[in-house]
Amino acid sequence: MNNTDDEIIDEKIFGLRLAKLRQSVDVSAREMSLALGQNKNYINSIETGKTFPSMSSFLYICKYLNISPKDFFDFDFNNPTPYDEFSETYRKLTPAQSYHLQLIAEDIVHNDV
Repeated sequence: MNNTDDEIIDEKIFGLRLAKLRQSVDVSAREMSLALGQNKNYINSIETGKTFPSMSSFLYICKYLNISPKDFFDFDFNNPTPYDEFSETYRKLTPAQSYHLQLIAEDIVHNDV
């Protein structure tokens, strides 16, 4: 596989993604840094592209945001908290209810309601 610019997640893109996800859960960079047991500027330094987290730190970040590493890199996935709550409810639906909900969701997305 050849690496192209589209396939590479650099520090800047990673940082922008982290900032977007962090803001979606309405937490400050400082608060998140301290909650992760890091210095107060840790998340800011990642978001500005000055540093890259280790793999273990990345996994802690995902756990803090309540998302999977896959969701972190899914740029169409923007809202972690409501998604998890919705997922819990969705699992309780019957197949017919799931089908109807899918139709409603598609209508919302396509009509930008």
